Amino acid sequence: MSDRKASKAPMKKAKASLMLSIVSAVFLALTVLGLWLMRQYLSDPEAVRARIGEHYVLGAIALIIISAVQVVLALVPSEVVEIAAGYVFGSWTGALLCLVGIVLGSCSTILLVRKYGSKFVYAFYPKEKIDSLPIINDPPKRNLLTFILFVIPGTPKDLFTYAIGLTSMSIPLYIALTSVARFPSVILSTVSGSAAGEENYTKAIIFAVITAAVSGIGLLLYRILTRRIRQQRPDEEGSVAKSRKNLRKKF
Repeated sequence: MSDRKASKAPMKKAKASLMLSIVSAVFLALTVLGLWLMRQYLSDPEAVRARIGEHYVLGAIALIIISAVQVVLALVPSEVVEIAAGYVFGSWTGALLCLVGIVLGSCSTILLVRKYGSKFVYAFYPKEKIDSLPIINDPPKRNLLTFILFVIPGTPKDLFTYAIGLTSMSIPLYIALTSVARFPSVILSTVSGSAAGEENYTKAIIFAVITAAVSGIGLLLYRILTRRIRQQRPDEEGSVAKSRKNLRKKF
């Protein structure tokens, strides 16, 4: 029986390595494509917008795929994709397309983590970083913490998605919590992009500054929250150990 378990472990590791290789190949191909599109976009943005207008459905599908891949691989900050979405598709349509892509990317990430285990997660993020997350270490408060962490702009949401894959949270609950929590940040970015597309640069700069400021404050709040949770954990562990010691003394 132990031999079977030992043989399964290398197989699982090999599958995780293969999956990581496939993901890396997709990442490389999409990076090359993204750089080419960026070059085209920067050289003649109006031509790109006109071309997307002619192939609206294909453009929408491309944006959804880019948003999904961004969640899985975390290539660039999500705000960059959202601003571009607002520029091309407008505030509300851009936000909706981004959210659809985010949901697909998040589901894919969680399913990959649950299939290939923690080794798949540690290929992208250090073990210590994952293990220190409050949504991993505090199951009773996990739903509330997930909503708070996703509603705060500037927090590493892609990292949280990988961490959620290691927990027992259901995918429908995750989608419900995070979609509502993400929306204010997404619409703020797409409004900025839409204003730039309409050549209302004053409005675009104002919203970009607001987005950057709110993200900075959100990141600071996240660091304060995680620091407090880390400080509380040793106290809780100490009190549990003390109670166990007292219990042994009684018996």
